[in-house]
Amino acid sequence: MILLPGGENNVSVHWEYVGVGISNVWEALTTDNSISSYAKCDDLGESFQIDFANPSVAEGDIDTIDSVRFLSSGKSAHRSNVTRCSFKYYVPSGNADQNAIYPAHRTDFTTINGTPRTTSDGSSAAWTYANLEDLQMRCTLASTVEAYLSYFAVEVTYTEAVTANATFFGANF
Repeated sequence: MILLPGGENNVSVHWEYVGVGISNVWEALTTDNSISSYAKCDDLGESFQIDFANPSVAEGDIDTIDSVRFLSSGKSAHRSNVTRCSFKYYVPSGNADQNAIYPAHRTDFTTINGTPRTTSDGSSAAWTYANLEDLQMRCTLASTVEAYLSYFAVEVTYTEAVTANATFFGANF
């Protein structure tokens, strides 16, 4: 399942949003439509924090949450220098920052997917449904080259719960 941005906290004034009908950074990141809506920043160390929409799958339909990873689409505004963004799970905390390096290409956006995280805290705590409901991530510009981001989401891989009332072949004869 994919969790899309659903709100924002602590957005630096240096992160700007662009797009018709877009009124904040998180809205600019909900669809991977490249040039029509995006967020951009050119100041090293500036960040935004995203809240994600609640899961689209009911808690009872999930047996285990196997992994969580971020999905992003971005580009460097420079024709010869890459740009880098640092992504961190803010809630729950514990997982290390992960860098996404967007190639130097003034027109094409590149998809960068994070490493699947099998634990919610970077050590041994399994992901819970409550973790998904409270999930927040922080994105920080980690270079001096202007970054453009057009998509930022979280992919959740899970094992479906087995239904207890399954009818077996031939049970009704």
